[in-house]
Amino acid sequence: MSQAIPLLIEAVLESPVIISPEAYLTLDSLLSASCQLFNEDDSDLPLQKHDDVYHASAGILVGNPIQLEAPFVSRMTLRDYGDQRILPNKHGKRGDSKLVVKLNAFPHMARVDRYPVHHYPKIIWFAKGNPGKTHELVSRLTGVGKRCNSGYGQLGTISVMPMPIDYSLKLPDETPARPIPVSLCKQVGIDDKASCLDRVTYKPNYFDFELNATLCAIPTTRRISEDQLMQVKEVV
Repeated sequence: MSQAIPLLIEAVLESPVIISPEAYLTLDSLLSASCQLFNEDDSDLPLQKHDDVYHASAGILVGNPIQLEAPFVSRMTLRDYGDQRILPNKHGKRGDSKLVVKLNAFPHMARVDRYPVHHYPKIIWFAKGNPGKTHELVSRLTGVGKRCNSGYGQLGTISVMPMPIDYSLKLPDETPARPIPVSLCKQVGIDDKASCLDRVTYKPNYFDFELNATLCAIPTTRRISEDQLMQVKEVV
């Protein structure tokens, strides 16, 4: 790849963001989504690869958060009725923790989903790739995280800064910057024995668990302070 250099991508968050604990918002997943949004080929992202792992970190939130909660009203679906926690009848035992629903209410019954919401000033990613093309693809996204189409996780000013060191696979604290298959950990300098491990997807398409999931060393640094970000920038 031409012009593949270490990068720091920094974006202002103009609204609170909803990120579930199992979601990492890796930069390659976002660039892939940007391509798919415009019906473009996402098989050749402007990022360097190590084997089939992109040099693209998980999203790291910056600053001290304000914790909120966002309720959304959703319609019950057939998938909901397959949930073992739901009883498809009107009689439940006293003290039963399952939700009892009437099937004759389907499909008009609604439920309330409550999402934890985090209000951070910024989000960053580390990468190694083409700075101009990376900036272009990120800038086309209106937001990140769940419910971004409802106004959450909206992105403001985005900057792409060259770095002297590549932190896209391993962070300065020596922990994984993104999900990395255990089979590749030693090659990229990650101690899998000292890392948290989980079976997760690690490359696009991130929704295809059957095809793209494997045992990975997963990132544990999900938030840093403004001072820590400044320390990283000082090495530039």
